Amino acid sequence: MNSNLYNTFQGNIPIPKEIKSLLTTSFAQVKGADENTEGYNRNQELQKQEQISYGQLKRIKNFFDNFQGLENDPSYILNGGSRMKAWVNNTLAQMRNNVKNNERPTEVDNAKVQSSDYKTNVNTLNRSSVAHKATSQKHDTSMAEQSVVESLRRIKEIISKI
Repeated sequence: MNSNLYNTFQGNIPIPKEIKSLLTTSFAQVKGADENTEGYNRNQELQKQEQISYGQLKRIKNFFDNFQGLENDPSYILNGGSRMKAWVNNTLAQMRNNVKNNERPTEVDNAKVQSSDYKTNVNTLNRSSVAHKATSQKHDTSMAEQSVVESLRRIKEIISKI
């Protein structure tokens, strides 16, 4: 699902005015911060941008998910604090739900697909990871069988020398 999100939302998620205002305010709150403070550069970049990419949202979410400090730490404030965390989580959840709903078409949706649409829709209906998983499992099994056969051959060779 994440690969669909990367492909679908390539830098075209608009940043709301409230979030841009929050970033400006957050930047002003942290007076002693420099370029080495986590979130400093991101804050400045996002203030200038009108849109954000899915990858950037994921990096911000990762920051908040792994943050161990206090809410008054400069890095937490520069990243937008709890309001930014909530916006990022809500935006990502909404994006995932949209993609998830599009990946599982209902029977009615299937009836609406025209033959001309088939080539464009077939990529969302196929799950190549399932085919790849089956192939890799077969490969792992054959490699395991080869190592067992080789081990048995060596044991037989050692026993015959005794």
